[in-house]
Amino acid sequence: MPDPLRSELSVMVVDPSCYSLPYDCSLCEALTQSCGCRVTLARSEYMSSTWNWPGSFCEWKHFYSLSHQYARRFGGKWWWRHAKGVEHVFNMAQFVKRLRCQPPDIVHFQWLPIPALDSLQVRKIKDFAPAVLTLHNTGTLAHGSVSRWQRSGFRRVFDDFSAVIVHSQFSKRRLLEKKWVSEDRIHVIPHGPLQYYNPEDRCYPQKTAQEQTLLFFGRIEAYKGLEVLIRAFAQLPRDLLNNTRLVIAGAAGFALAPLRKLSKRLQVEGRISWDVRFIREQEIPALFRAASVVVLPYLDIDQSGVLMTAIAFDKAVVASRVGGIAETIQDRVHGLLTEPGNVESLAKALESALTNTELRHSMENSVRQLRTRELSWESVAQKTFAVYQQVCG
Repeated sequence: MPDPLRSELSVMVVDPSCYSLPYDCSLCEALTQSCGCRVTLARSEYMSSTWNWPGSFCEWKHFYSLSHQYARRFGGKWWWRHAKGVEHVFNMAQFVKRLRCQPPDIVHFQWLPIPALDSLQVRKIKDFAPAVLTLHNTGTLAHGSVSRWQRSGFRRVFDDFSAVIVHSQFSKRRLLEKKWVSEDRIHVIPHGPLQYYNPEDRCYPQKTAQEQTLLFFGRIEAYKGLEVLIRAFAQLPRDLLNNTRLVIAGAAGFALAPLRKLSKRLQVEGRISWDVRFIREQEIPALFRAASVVVLPYLDIDQSGVLMTAIAFDKAVVASRVGGIAETIQDRVHGLLTEPGNVESLAKALESALTNTELRHSMENSVRQLRTRELSWESVAQKTFAVYQQVCG
């Protein structure tokens, strides 16, 4: 058993499909720089865009080399994901075999793409190193945003982990209610701001246009409350509405035709910019710099990467009082919180954020302090390192 107090703990962070690559890289860098860990990130080639992270940790692109090579040459056919799933099974077996030859002190999974099968490999890892899992979203299965393969066997994956990390007390309560994990193995560590998108040089050119912008960003799913936002947007006073643009940017997980018809019926179609596609990392800074306010009208969520990106850009937010959002954002301090699904409440909050410049600037300053103190990656890394020490002991 490794000594948990030695300065160079060997950590293998695992995210086969790069589901949370900005988070992974930020955590790995902070563990390396702040805690003196020797960190390796095991992942696949990032397919969505070019990924450049000048990190001081090691990267091991072990997963899906054949599937991704085929997809780059011929595109993702309908059966490509099934072939990728088959390759995943072999990759996981090879991964464990290689780890057994030179075991790390800790294996920290960020995601398990096929829980029913991955749990078998985690059980083998347990023989030579403690395994930790970060459960980024306890409500993923309920939202239906994962495949049948990912749903299968999800419950029993927790049995073989020495610790499970979640990002909010809300997530911890949900785990305990579902009786997935015993309380002594659950650790609450906040999600850090996604600063990969936001270099430390903050001397950005200021907008000169009079128009203000509301930003709804990220993959569009039903539980994110876009319909509520469109209805609330339509309730803004006419003079404010004529001076405000709602930008909807992100790929859609369902048909948006009914929402477009709704915006036309409410006569706000001309004030909405629909950018429905995958937004490349290089494009994200411009979107957030241009935003006056970032809006998260979610109906249900554990914690939000969009919120953490908004915090990285020191943006005031208008968000629903749900999940870990309400634990991160204090009402009228860092942003404005509304009741989920309440159109009138959201409309009033949007109006207040857009018209009260003094309040908005105050909230932006508070978000900046939140980013550099409680949610700093140094703090996140130290809390994560404390979990490693506990499970090693």
